[in-house]
Amino acid sequence: MARMIDVAEKAGVSIKTVSRVLNNEPHVKDALRERVRAAAEDVGYVPSSPARALRSRRSYAIHMISHSHRSAYVNAIQFGAVQTCQERGYQLMVSLMEDLRDMPEADLVARFERLVEASKPDGLILVPPLSNDERLYHVLERFDVPVARVGPNNLPDARIIVKINERAAARELTAHLIALGHSRIAFVRGKEDQNATHERFAGYKEALDQSGLVLDETLVHPGDFGFSTGLKAGDALFALADRPTAVFAANDDMAAGVLMAAHRLRLDVPGDVSVVGFDDSEIAEKMWPALTTVRQPLLAMGNEATRQLIDAATQSDPALSGAPNEYLDYEIIHRDSTGPVRQS
Repeated sequence: MARMIDVAEKAGVSIKTVSRVLNNEPHVKDALRERVRAAAEDVGYVPSSPARALRSRRSYAIHMISHSHRSAYVNAIQFGAVQTCQERGYQLMVSLMEDLRDMPEADLVARFERLVEASKPDGLILVPPLSNDERLYHVLERFDVPVARVGPNNLPDARIIVKINERAAARELTAHLIALGHSRIAFVRGKEDQNATHERFAGYKEALDQSGLVLDETLVHPGDFGFSTGLKAGDALFALADRPTAVFAANDDMAAGVLMAAHRLRLDVPGDVSVVGFDDSEIAEKMWPALTTVRQPLLAMGNEATRQLIDAATQSDPALSGAPNEYLDYEIIHRDSTGPVRQS
């Protein structure tokens, strides 16, 4: 088994320099860092996480908290976090907490006390709806653990936020429908306790306003980001005497439900109605017709959340641990579920 001294000899540096590079300490020149990492790869050196933890008083572990094991959105972010952990010599731990919303605050505090004591993570990753939960935010303030939140939120002083500009993406997607000649565009909302619902709806309204179209409240239906609520909304919208010619569902799962409702009524998509979603989850390519949607860089979001947590853990000055919350890029993916409005 390769040793640290083997890496040092291969790179032509001291063992101390190898240790600084492999522990991701700051103030190491990029060229030197790359040389040491290349040498470690060449000799097949794998750092021991327990040994590194003893030396640095860090656990070299990131803990991700999820509300669902069935979410393609969450799973993609988790895989991005795994990638960065592997690259940086960290481990990713995952906990499923489906019942946090109904848990008394004292029980919630106790649960996180046990989690932090057991895993001693260098940072936590939260995904929606946990990442914008105000009660959980105040609970986590009690612990000296950096938190990276994925998705939009309005929490005060949340230091690490990884997100796209959801409002701009929704505005652009709605403008695409308007450019195709659609003026009766319905919107299916997501969960009301998630900021993404409000940001995406705001972008939809802004696009209507900018095109001089009046929002018709009868075309706005509730949802919860699940297939069944998309199906229910589609049934209601397509039963209207003056039904919409396009439907914007606030995520892909609900868009799939809307498509199912259209198919059951033998409506042609996109001839009779165009349908769009949001996220570009795996289902978007597999439904028929394939879905026009907004692609969030979910792997990159997991990468970035993890990178910022690890960088925060390696900063000797706590004041440097905050990170700029810049938007990641999104992309409108044009597929077969949208087309020009049919002229009567």
